[in-house]
Amino acid sequence: MADQLPQWFIHAVSDNVTHLAQQEQSQAMAAVRVREGVVGKTYPFQRMAQISLSEVFVRDGDTQYLNPTLSKRRANLRDFTGALLVDDFDQVKTLTDPQSEFAMALVRARNRSLDDLILGVRGLQSAGAADTPVGGILGLAPTVDEGAETSSTTALPSAQQIVNGGANLTMAKVRQAARIMNLADVDLTDRYFFYSPVGMDKLMSDSTVTSSDYNTIRALQQGGFPQDATWMGFKWRMSNRLPKVGNIRQCIAVQKQCVGFAVGIISDVEIDKAVHKNNNQQVLIKLSAGGVRVDDSGVVQVDIDETA
Repeated sequence: MADQLPQWFIHAVSDNVTHLAQQEQSQAMAAVRVREGVVGKTYPFQRMAQISLSEVFVRDGDTQYLNPTLSKRRANLRDFTGALLVDDFDQVKTLTDPQSEFAMALVRARNRSLDDLILGVRGLQSAGAADTPVGGILGLAPTVDEGAETSSTTALPSAQQIVNGGANLTMAKVRQAARIMNLADVDLTDRYFFYSPVGMDKLMSDSTVTSSDYNTIRALQQGGFPQDATWMGFKWRMSNRLPKVGNIRQCIAVQKQCVGFAVGIISDVEIDKAVHKNNNQQVLIKLSAGGVRVDDSGVVQVDIDETA
């Protein structure tokens, strides 16, 4: 063997790119009602309070007109963008085509931002309460009165919140969330439950959840609930983007029509020349959207202690 042969050794190259573990799709958009093509910085979701019929005591009497209370909740559209630059000099030095990989990364980042806006994790900060976001399922809901030219924000009522009680996610909490909605006559269809992986792990320690005698989902066989599997009247979806303060995670039960999401722009990835950057390729994506809780009765915040 020639002593100098190692001088010809080469480094292996690869044209594959591994995207590190991350949420790829939006989990929350399917669980709320979406209004696309919005033009404006805000979008109103109109609300009408419950009405009751008047009993008739006199034949041929005057018509009894009802005057339902009307109001509106407003979604504030927020703008986001992200871009990655592909230098021509770098592109000729790699086997990998970075444009498609960059585009994939931007789409995934956009989808996670959609969930943050819907869930209320990434809301506008309220004046005087830096830790309380405005917008989304759990945030303060902007309420406006165009006639009186007034506006205010409404927090999720305490009656719609299940305290952690030093316990993780339990069947008792799930039943309580369903009961709160049922007592308010919330539509039984299109109910969703957003849970954390730790919450599901604890829930599966309940034999009633995992036993085929009580449950046809076969949670143990699946390692949890498959996405949108229906149990206790909810379609179940896992999310790692649910708000968490210390060891307390806020899970969410929601009925689809009770949260509105307004979309101005959900752009596709744009690839074009950036003339101000030596005419290199620029990969760009844009998002303009905002969510708001329209009907408090269709949202239940379920706090869990993830250390329990």
